[in-house]
Amino acid sequence: IDYETLIDDKGKRVIGFGRYAGIIGAYNTFLSYGLKTNEYVLSYAHKLLNKNQLDHQLSSVKLPSNFKIVLTGNGRVSQGAQEVLEILNIKKVSKHDFVNTNFNHPVYVQLLPSDYYIKNHHILFDKKDFYNNPIDYKSCLHDFITHADMLITGHYHAPDNQVLLSKKDLEKNIKLKVIGDISCDINGPIGSTIRPSTINDPVYGYNRTTGLEDDLDNEDVIAVMAVDNLPCSLPQDSSIDFGSVFIKKVLPELLSTGDMIFKGTITK
Repeated sequence: IDYETLIDDKGKRVIGFGRYAGIIGAYNTFLSYGLKTNEYVLSYAHKLLNKNQLDHQLSSVKLPSNFKIVLTGNGRVSQGAQEVLEILNIKKVSKHDFVNTNFNHPVYVQLLPSDYYIKNHHILFDKKDFYNNPIDYKSCLHDFITHADMLITGHYHAPDNQVLLSKKDLEKNIKLKVIGDISCDINGPIGSTIRPSTINDPVYGYNRTTGLEDDLDNEDVIAVMAVDNLPCSLPQDSSIDFGSVFIKKVLPELLSTGDMIFKGTITK
C-alpha cells in the first residue's frame, strides 16, 4: 500500500509528510536569509534534536520593517510553513494590502491558484476548468513577487500547469532576496530551482542575470533553498507526526473493508 496516495471521500489526501516539509522548509528559508544578509545565524535543522529546539532557534531571526513574504498554497505544506510564521509573529495581510501598503513590521500574504493564475489575460478563475484545461491559465504571481523580499512555496504544480515564476521574471526583480522552494520541481514552475539542495548544504545562490548558480554573497544573487527530502532533517518528529495520523485515520481503514485502502494498493 502506498499510504501517501490514500484519499478520503472528498478526494483529499489522508496522510503525508507535508506538514514537516512545510515546517522545516520555512525554517530553512529563514536560515537562508540569515546566510544571505549576515543579520543572524540559525543552526542547520538536521543538527537539532527536535522541533522544540527548532522553535527556540527562531528567536534569533531579525527582519527589517516592511519585510514582505509570499506563501503559495493552502495544503499541509503551507500549513506547516504558517506554523513557523506564527512563531515569528509575522502578520498575515490581504492581497490588496500586501501590494499597496507599507508596514512597520514583517507581513506575509497567502496565495491560492485563484490568486496567481489568470485565464486569457483576464482575472478569471474557475477551479474545475483550471484542472481540466491548465494550459489556458497564465501565472500572474510576479505581480505579487515584485513587492516581496521572500517567497515560500507550498503549492501543488501539475505537469501541464504553466510556469509560475520564470527566469525572465526573476531577472527583472531586484527586491527578492530568498526563495524557499519547498515544492522543489527542478527546472519547473520556479525558475531559480535549477537543482535540488541537500540537508547538509540546503542553500545555493541563483544569479538573476545569468540564470546560473553563483556565489551567495554576490549582489545579484538570490538565496535558494530547494531541499527535496526536508522531513528527514527531523526524522523523529516527522515520523511521530506521520504515525499519529496513521493510527487515527489509516489503521481503522486497514481493519475494515472500505475502498480507501483498495485505491492505494499497489500489490495484493
